[in-house]
Parts: sequence; structure tokens; C-alpha cells
Amino acid sequence: MTNLCTASELASASTLSPYRFFPRLGMFALATLVVFLAAVPEVLFVPADMQAYLAFTTTSGITALVLLALFALQYRADARTQWRGHSIRNPLRWGALGIIGAYLLFGVAIFVLGLPREVFMAELLEGLNGWQATIKIASLIVLPPIAEELFFRHYMLRLFPYENSRAWTWIAIIVTSAVFASMHIQYGNWMTVALIFACGGVFAVARVVSGGLLVPVLLHSLAEIVALTTDKSFSLMGLYG
Repeated sequence: MTNLCTASELASASTLSPYRFFPRLGMFALATLVVFLAAVPEVLFVPADMQAYLAFTTTSGITALVLLALFALQYRADARTQWRGHSIRNPLRWGALGIIGAYLLFGVAIFVLGLPREVFMAELLEGLNGWQATIKIASLIVLPPIAEELFFRHYMLRLFPYENSRAWTWIAIIVTSAVFASMHIQYGNWMTVALIFACGGVFAVARVVSGGLLVPVLLHSLAEIVALTTDKSFSLMGLYG
């Protein structure tokens, strides 16, 4: 995972897809507009008593569908190849180890520092019955990973000429991970924000190394599963401060 790109790969990428800032900026602006407008249908059309468990299904679902359509239009000649990338197994394996390792360290920090449970996690399934909770959990695992990886690890990452040099690659990884963490304003604990930044870094490295979005989407889904499992386990065992 640390060997982001060789000189020959950089040269090849630069030759095949030269860096053009303004077209990439235009696509990012369009993707940003989609993200902001995706919340409108939920507010206008979803009853208030259903928003508690359909929030991810509507907002993230609409964002994912529209950004996927935009991605398919952008790469209409080879969308499947662009989505899959050129390498899956190794980035997925090392990325999964990185995600699990980050959550293990996070768990140790929670226990040692006596940090409280995140209010967002405590209220995530509050007041929901079995099938409502199932819908919310399933949509959380599937839809935000697609929507957020398209936005952060494709449209935002491509604002930087990360294909051209190792320095730009790391700048793109760090900046997009920082923005990714800062956008998760539902969390109030600094340690959680640091964990999200670390996970964002793993997703971004996986994006660069794999050459596609499939691996970071799968890793993002894994992170959601690990987060839900860790939170529930810590709650049941009384490990929160």
C-alpha cells in the first residue's frame, strides 16, 4: 500500500490522462451541487416520522445514484474499468488490515482515556423497531460508502495532479482525508475525528494504488461494519467513560 506509484506508472498515467484543472474543477463543482441538493427530497417528501430510519436511504441513496450516473457519463467508454481499477486483492487486503488496526488503536484509546460514547452512535437506532433498524443499518453500510468515495476519492482527489508525482499524491491524500474528517460534524469527540481522518487516508491510498473506486468503497463499507460492531461491543461491556 505504501508504494503508491512508480515513475513509469506516473509517466504512463500522465500520458494517457493529462492533468487539466478546469474540467476537473467543473466536475467537482457539479458533484458538490449534487451532494447539497440530495438532501432536498428527504425534507420535502419523506414524512418526519420516517426520516429517522430513511435518512441514509434517501440522501445518500440519491447522491450515490446521481454521482454514479455522472461517473458513467464521464467514462462512458470504459466506466467498468475505471470503477474496478487495475488491482484489487492486495490493496483490499492491506486496506482491511489498516482499517481494523485503526479501530483497535481507537478502542484502546477510548478505554485508556475514559472517553464517552458518541451521542450520534448512542442515538443512531434509538426508537426504531427491528425492521426499521435493519433498513437504517443496511443503508448505512451500502450507500454512504458509494456516495462519499465518489465525491471525496474521485471528484475531490482529482482536483490534484496526483498522477504526476509522489508529492502531489500525498498532498491529495492528506487534504481529501482532512476535508473528509471535517465534514463528519455529527461527531463531537476529537479522537473520533482523528480516526475518520486515518480511515480517509486508507481509502485514498487504496484509491491510488488500486486505480479504481471499487476497493475504497468496499473498505468504507468494512469501516462502517467495524464501527457499528465496536460501538455495540463497547456499550455492552461498559467500556465507555
